[in-house]
Amino acid sequence: MRPTECSDQRREREADVSMSQDSHPDGRRGTPRHLVPIGISVSLILPSKQSLFVTLRDISKTGACVVRQGKLEVEEDDSVIFEARNYDSGAAISIASSVRWVRKTGFNTYVGLSFISTTLTPKALLKLFS
Repeated sequence: MRPTECSDQRREREADVSMSQDSHPDGRRGTPRHLVPIGISVSLILPSKQSLFVTLRDISKTGACVVRQGKLEVEEDDSVIFEARNYDSGAAISIASSVRWVRKTGFNTYVGLSFISTTLTPKALLKLFS
């Protein structure tokens, strides 16, 4: 630990590293994940109908991983809506999703989503996040 780094910061950094080493290896995934640029915000519409901004970590044709600083009131198997917009191009998607896993760290909540009935293409991903 660096002398100026407090233990909470160290634990948060370690949690971020462990989240980047997802416990669902690509060998078990049906489709490859696409990392997105840091800071891409998307919305989740929760079962309570509340809409919250979250940060997108990665996305594939069949799902996504999002993170929210602080708490996110979702549980495994909850139904949510994943919404993403590119305000420059006008592109937008809204996908019904199921929460597959939730991991809470010191300051963040990570959520794995499985898209329900979508055919998200790499071209659509590029258009949305470029």
